[in-house]
Amino acid sequence: MASVNEKEVKTIGKDYTLLELLRFALPAILNEFIFNLLYTVDDGLFITRYVGTTAESAFSILTPMFMMHGALSSLFAGVAVLAARKMGEKKDEESCSDFTAVLLATLAFGLLLSLTEYLFKDQILLMLGATETIMPYAKSFFNINCLYAAFTLTGNIFGRFYVPAGSPKMELTATILNVGSNLLFDWFFVVYKGVGMAGAAYANLIAVAIQNIIGLLFYSSRKAEVHFAKPSRNIFPLLKESFRYGLSTFFSNMSVGIGYIVCNYAILCFGDESYLAAYTIANNIAFTFMSAYFGLFAATGPLLSYALGERNVEKLKKLFKQIIASTAILIIATILMFIFFSGPIAKLFVGEAAADIKDLIIFGLSICPYGFPFFGYNVGARMSFSALGNYRSSLILTILQEIVFSNLTIIALPLIFGIQGVWYSFLATNILTFFATLLIVYINRDNYGYGQSGLAQLVDR
Repeated sequence: MASVNEKEVKTIGKDYTLLELLRFALPAILNEFIFNLLYTVDDGLFITRYVGTTAESAFSILTPMFMMHGALSSLFAGVAVLAARKMGEKKDEESCSDFTAVLLATLAFGLLLSLTEYLFKDQILLMLGATETIMPYAKSFFNINCLYAAFTLTGNIFGRFYVPAGSPKMELTATILNVGSNLLFDWFFVVYKGVGMAGAAYANLIAVAIQNIIGLLFYSSRKAEVHFAKPSRNIFPLLKESFRYGLSTFFSNMSVGIGYIVCNYAILCFGDESYLAAYTIANNIAFTFMSAYFGLFAATGPLLSYALGERNVEKLKKLFKQIIASTAILIIATILMFIFFSGPIAKLFVGEAAADIKDLIIFGLSICPYGFPFFGYNVGARMSFSALGNYRSSLILTILQEIVFSNLTIIALPLIFGIQGVWYSFLATNILTFFATLLIVYINRDNYGYGQSGLAQLVDR
């Protein structure tokens, strides 16, 4: 009888030790790290070296659009949190129906988004701050990119469900194939064919197509713990719930996108396109290492959602302690890796086309790791609250970090210290957010049982 019960327990419902939790999360951590590392190297090998620093500046101008796509897909992907919670409530088929329905809704919305971006592409690029010098490069990429925005969104939905489906390794496999194909076709189009920014867009299109094909094949199998099923008919109430759970991540991505716009304007106001390229390169390298934190919390989030669905307070308490310890281990690992490997990665960017910004990149990289510990725990608290359905706390932290503090520091520090003040904005933002995070965690101490009282009300706040 015990063996039957074990079989009924979903992968995200198992009781893990700290070492087992790290092993479970490792594919998701590597997924985020490898994805961002290869895309960063991709920029260094092909865009900056073979197209130029102005092309890299164009990517910085376009980044808010990429963040907006991620933000919109996060609204729909909120159903992943809901599905994990329903799996904890033993509503497995309902979670599969919800997944299928939201995927179809995402595709329909994405097609409308693609059409809108194509019709208003010139206005969008001007709004993003494209200068006369940058515009031709940005337009060359965006003309193609906006045509497959719908499949970027559905690809993100597929990616968010690999962990609830019990297969974080599949997420890593899909990422390697996605990014590997992007690297291959970037070389083909940008270097071999000399197509420039349009070639990078074609390579991205092929990579997105591969990402979607893998998802279609994986979720078509009934062996997956989340798979295609008859779509839920209550699509609008379902979308409302999905948006509620995804609202924090939506605001996070949107506000980062807005922050990019503000940052781009600030740098171009105090500096020039070369300075913007240097800041973009240093920021991308730093984020490559910090992205590992998103992988950790993307893996632990469904475990929290499942435990909440079970109303298992002891499991929640244990998970909180394990997440805190896992975050500390990952912070140490990422700082050490950054110290040893950020320099060699930066050298990929510093070819003849980028030799004039070498010193700026090195200076920026020397400051970045000081913000890693604050960033790790800030993101961990935010994503964990979101996984628990505590969207208010998650949303407050998101707004404070990504809208209030980030825009305040990116504007105020250059005004006080000149253009070099831009480099310190990330550190200042995360220190301020860390104190807000401690306060929010303290306020919720009796909601999840980690306070001295031992109370665990388990209510959505």
